[in-house]
Amino acid sequence: MLLFLHALLLTVVGLCVMSYYLMFIFVTLCVMFYYVCTAVLHTLVAGLLARSQYPEGPATDHLGTGFSWCPCV
Repeated sequence: MLLFLHALLLTVVGLCVMSYYLMFIFVTLCVMFYYVCTAVLHTLVAGLLARSQYPEGPATDHLGTGFSWCPCV
């Protein structure tokens, strides 16, 4: 009987440790997902803000002369 209780206790403790480990992995993945989403959104917002402030194109000093990045055009 004592051996059965000891095995049961070890099983319960093992399941608790495993559940805490899985919870730690889940929380870590959620935090990483949050930071990646935040970085992507900040990049998109910064790009849209820069685009809305300068609708005529990049500041190259050739905006009115038909300047292109490709020399063939």
